[in-house]
Amino acid sequence: MADTYRIPIIARGKLIEPGDDAVEFKGRGGAMFLAPDPHKHIHDLVLGNPVLLADLQATPTRDIIAFLAEAGKRLRLEDNPYLQESFALALRAGGLAEPILRGVYDDLPHMFDAEAMFALVDSTIGIDYLDGWVPSPTGPHCRVRAVGTRQLHITAGNVPVVAALTIVRGALTKSDILIKSPSNDPQTANAIMRTLLDIDPAHPVCKHVAVAYWKGGDEFMDSQIVRTNRIDKITAWGGMSSVKHIQKFLTPGIDLTALNPKFSMSVIGGEALESETAMDEAATGIAVISGFYNQTACANTRLVYVECGTDDESLDKLAELGRRIVAAYRTLPEVMSTPFAERNKDLEAELEAVALEDDFYTVIGDTLTGGVVVSRFADRVDFFDQLNNRVVNLVPVENLLDVVKWCDDTTQTVGVYPESLRDRLLDPFALAGVQRLVPLKGGDPMQIFKDMHTLPPGMPHDGIEPLRRNVRWVIDHRPVAEAMPLSIAAE
Repeated sequence: MADTYRIPIIARGKLIEPGDDAVEFKGRGGAMFLAPDPHKHIHDLVLGNPVLLADLQATPTRDIIAFLAEAGKRLRLEDNPYLQESFALALRAGGLAEPILRGVYDDLPHMFDAEAMFALVDSTIGIDYLDGWVPSPTGPHCRVRAVGTRQLHITAGNVPVVAALTIVRGALTKSDILIKSPSNDPQTANAIMRTLLDIDPAHPVCKHVAVAYWKGGDEFMDSQIVRTNRIDKITAWGGMSSVKHIQKFLTPGIDLTALNPKFSMSVIGGEALESETAMDEAATGIAVISGFYNQTACANTRLVYVECGTDDESLDKLAELGRRIVAAYRTLPEVMSTPFAERNKDLEAELEAVALEDDFYTVIGDTLTGGVVVSRFADRVDFFDQLNNRVVNLVPVENLLDVVKWCDDTTQTVGVYPESLRDRLLDPFALAGVQRLVPLKGGDPMQIFKDMHTLPPGMPHDGIEPLRRNVRWVIDHRPVAEAMPLSIAAE
């Protein structure tokens, strides 16, 4: 394994290799990599003249999908040297264990499935709107088209699928995209684009993607890039600090889609405590939704609200549910979740502190194999935002509708058990800001995971439709007397 990786800049169909001006950067996990000095290549990274998007605009969507699908066939880890190097670096720079990361990389080809991409773009934007001007059915003197834009994507690296998702979304919207790679996954987007370049570096998709790394908070880079003559739209993933930083450079004419950090939870009905079978099923569901990707994703549960009293008998049942959750972690396939190699010292200190307050909390497990903090009263722990390493907080509540007070637009995913709860909670949770409710039933970890993540193409993401937001909707409004017949306008 190389001590220092060399990562070129991808600049619209060409590679800029690290040379004499190379800068050494440090990945979040400590791995080192060399990249060209981004300060010297700003003009390679941005598209000053938006009219130069004409080549991609003129490319039929079906041709774009066919090109991406061909690349998807080559995105197999076992025979793609670019992905092999990015995988090795992501292991060192990121936070996912090897079996989990391998599973994520094995899913990359599926993200480039032609049928799925066709359904994705047609259900959100409509291919007719991307490929031409579509007359209004109620006023043929007006036509509408979805036009590609110049975009900056500040991506997250907790799960490398974000890199593939960004490239696919950019191509399907016929947009020019600049991807700022994250320090905990600095090479996956680069590896995917190098695969596309090997097929055809002159393809319009390749001519409109740039990938580079620069340190977060680099005010010179951001001030040079985030200008209305260079960027139309920004998609910012990640922490609040990075979003707040980029907001400093926003001016009218630049649209920001902030995929802010999200917080997810689960709600468990009282039926889960009424039988051994129900308790085991609920425990497995909670273990899956909190443990997949080792609790690094926004969709991972950290708080579990259980319909339960605070008398001793009820709390004993709640503690038993906690013990079964910890036991269920051990049953999860390693492609989904694994024990940790090192303790989370900060979280362990919090657990040790509340364990001393046994009138208020019960602590089960640890930060190596997974753990549970049982609140003995109807409130979450003060350090709920630090819960990680497969550690959750079980909170008893008399009425699950009371959980609404802890929900807002940062509440992304809510696991539900049993399904009979769903209709009672759905509308209040939706109004409070929750963006997705998923099932926890089934008892089989892989099936629960599949049910939780299998969505039809084109579903909203964090409460928005990113593809529709990333195009510009343009109206061609003609005099009524000059309106074209619908049959002609549609040709």
